[in-house]
Parts: sequence; C-alpha cells; structure tokens
Amino acid sequence: MTPDPEPEQPGPERAIDLRSGLAIVAGSMLGIGIFLAPSQMAGAVTDPVAFFATWIAAAVIVLGGALAYAELGTRLPRAGGDYVFQREALGPSVAFASGWALFAGIFSGSIATVALALCWWQLPTLTGLPLRDVCFALPLIGDVTWAQLAASGLVLAFTALNVAGVRPSTRAQQAVTLIPLAVLFGLAVYALARAGGDALPPATPADAVPLTAGALATAYLATNFAFSGWNQVIYVAGEVADPDRTIPRSLLGGTAAVTALYLVLCAAFVAVLGMGGLAAAGEAGSALGEALGGRPLFLTMNALIALCLIATINSSILGGARVGYAMARDGAFLRAAGRLDRRGSPAAALWMQGGWSVALILTNTVDGLLQAVSLTMVITGGLSVVAYFVLRRRAPDAPGWRAWAHPWLPGLYLGVSLWVLYIEIAKTIRSDDGAPLVGLAVLIAAFVGHRIWRRVR
Repeated sequence: MTPDPEPEQPGPERAIDLRSGLAIVAGSMLGIGIFLAPSQMAGAVTDPVAFFATWIAAAVIVLGGALAYAELGTRLPRAGGDYVFQREALGPSVAFASGWALFAGIFSGSIATVALALCWWQLPTLTGLPLRDVCFALPLIGDVTWAQLAASGLVLAFTALNVAGVRPSTRAQQAVTLIPLAVLFGLAVYALARAGGDALPPATPADAVPLTAGALATAYLATNFAFSGWNQVIYVAGEVADPDRTIPRSLLGGTAAVTALYLVLCAAFVAVLGMGGLAAAGEAGSALGEALGGRPLFLTMNALIALCLIATINSSILGGARVGYAMARDGAFLRAAGRLDRRGSPAAALWMQGGWSVALILTNTVDGLLQAVSLTMVITGGLSVVAYFVLRRRAPDAPGWRAWAHPWLPGLYLGVSLWVLYIEIAKTIRSDDGAPLVGLAVLIAAFVGHRIWRRVR
C-alpha cells in the first residue's frame, strides 16, 4: 500500500525568477492549439464578431482561473500545484485521485502527444526525413516508426535537461518561448499590413451558418484548448523566488501576453484567409505562411510551431514531475520520487515521468490515454478553484496576494468549468466512444479506494 510520508529534507532552491515564470506560462500556452483552434471555430461560428467575442470571453474566463490560482500559489508556494491545493482544502483522497490523474495521465500524456506530433508533422516538413516510415516491429505492440523513436529521444533529452537543474531548464524555456512569441507577433502585424493593401488575393468569405448555442459551445471548447497551460507555473511554486510577487505576475502577465498574441494572430488569419479560408485551412499557421510568402514562409511558420511545441514539452516535463515529487513526499507515490539529488532536482520523479511518456509513445497508447483523462482535465482545474473558495472562507485574512474581483471572476471560471464538464459528458454519452467516462470512473475509484484504505489503516 501507500508508504509512510518521507521525512523532512531541505527544499529545492527558489531559482525561478519573473522572466522564467513568464516563459513557463507563455510557453505552456503557445502549443499547437492556437494553430488548430481558429479553424475549428471558423467552421462553427462564421460571423467575425462572434468569432472574436468568443476569444475575448474565453480570455476573461481564463483570467478568473488565473486569479484563483495566483492566490492559491501565494498561500501554498510548494511544488505540486493542484495536488497541494486540493490536499489542503479538500482532503488527501481528492488530492490522491487528482494527483495520479495529473502525473500518470494528463502531464505524461501531453508530453507524449506533443513530442509525437512534432516528430510526425513539423520535423518531416522541415527536414525532409522519412520519419513516418516504419523502423521495426515489436512483439505485442506492432510497428514502430522513426517518428516514435525521435519523439522518445526528444522526451528523454529534455528530461535530462531538467535533471541537470531548474536553472538550465528555465533558461532553455525562455529561449524557446521568446523567439516564437516575438516572430509570430511580427508576422501577424506584417500580415495585417499586407492584407490592408492590394498585395494579396481577396479573403475567402464563409457560407453563413446560424449562430446557435451548440455552435458557441464548440467555438468556446476550441479556445479552451488553445488557452490550456496558463496555470503551469504553480506546479513549480516551490522553486519560485519571491512567490508573493512572482506567481501572480507570471500567471497574469503570461496569460495577458499570449492573449494579445492570439487576438493579433486571429485578426491576421481572418484578414488574409477570410472566415471561409480559415475554416478550410485545418492548421491555420502554415496556411497563413503559405498565403503570405509561399514555401519560404510556410517553412518559417512550421519552424515557429516546432519551437512552440518544444516549449510545451519542456514546461510539461518541468511541472509534471513536481506533482509526482509532492505526492511522494506525502507517501502517495513511490518513495524515491520524493527525493532531490545534489542539484536540488527531483531526478527520480523526472525519469519516472520520462519513462512512462516514452512507453506511451512506443506502445501507441497516447491517444487512448488522453481521451480517458479528457474529462479529468476539466475536473482537476475546477476542484482547485473550489479549493480556492474553501481556503478563502477558512482563512479570509491569511497573508499573501489577494485575487481581484472575488468571488465573481473565480466564480465565473468555476461555473464555466461545470458547463464544459456537462457538455463533454453529454457528448461522450451520445458518441460510441466511452473512454472519457472510463477515465472519470477511474478517478472516482481512486478517490473511493484511498478513502477506504485510510479508514482501514
């Protein structure tokens, strides 16, 4: 069963400053979502006003979550994020279920998915290498492609970088975040300037589609995917310098910067491609690059997308291992994962996470796992905002940073999370794929099992 908690040991160095915190938040958000979500939205919402209103509404909702997480992070500036918040406010059984879902499902699944997408789409386009070809076959698993091997190597390389310490990993995070952030903003402004003249063909209008509640829900869920990752810095809160200042500024500043970039990019997508062209594009970034400058800008956009995906991989490795570390410190995970090496790095937790992510890549089980934890992703975030309200009521005068617009904006985030959960459950029930409900059942079973074990013990 679960071992006893680890004895106290010195905590990790607080080496993450504001620049690194901003890079962790912005780099986590700048994944593939902003290049896929606009096309999905344009297919559901053909009116440009409703299109941009959905983005702005989503940004306000995310702001509510960021405010709650910022206060939680300053109240409990420890490694582990959601696990720590929920343990403090909602008890160890809720935290146990969420923590295992985060470490084994959400983080490892995201790392594996993003690494495989990078090696399946961007790297073959940029290098011309036949990465999609089969390399060899494994018993009981089947064919393994060069892309799977490259993705596995990428995960292990960034795991090793993080084992080397938080300083080298956050320096790399700053580099792979700042470059695409600046260049994408410049390309978007350039696209808007060119679209304002006669240099480009007319944008493709969209066939009018009725604006329904279902269409708005589809559009919002796409933006929700694009905004995911905004809370990433709270998982490394135990290594953040001056957390009362750095955590709120990282969460709010990083979210604001990426929101501004998203709006400018979407304006460029609509101006150059039109709502109809955007809906047909599939992946909007490459379509924009090709429309602006043919093959050279198409390749440039793919290189920027690759950097965005690398930033997401690195930040996910950095944050996910801290969940395993925090759980192990409480006796809810393998004991070795709760120890720091001589560099102050949770090396065992990092290698466990890296090994599990590689196993998901090589066994072709990434998609199934992410489908299984899709509802859990919504639940863990909602539970942490519930924890925010519980701790606010329990200790209203506790020292630390205070969320603005309490309780309205955090309450808005929680209410929308419940609505999204309802939509997703209803969609899953209507479909033939019950994997998300299996994941939800596992989450409930973990909670119940932990409660029973605690009573027996």
